[in-house]
Amino acid sequence: MSTEKITLKIEGMTCGHCEKSVDRIIKEIDGVSECTVSVKNSSAEVTFDNSKTSKQLIIKAVNDSELYKAS
Repeated sequence: MSTEKITLKIEGMTCGHCEKSVDRIIKEIDGVSECTVSVKNSSAEVTFDNSKTSKQLIIKAVNDSELYKAS
């Protein structure tokens, strides 16, 4: 297992509910061990097992929600 920590820019969050939604989307991904979302910083810090998922798959999951844009 090789863990990786990334910070994603998240656009479209305006409140605490948005924070919780993005957090839930990311934590549902197999391999994600930690996630801290900040509406104030428009970001998400994600720790994951890179043998199970990737930055690209995490970004895709957020973008597929069509409410938020990750990069």
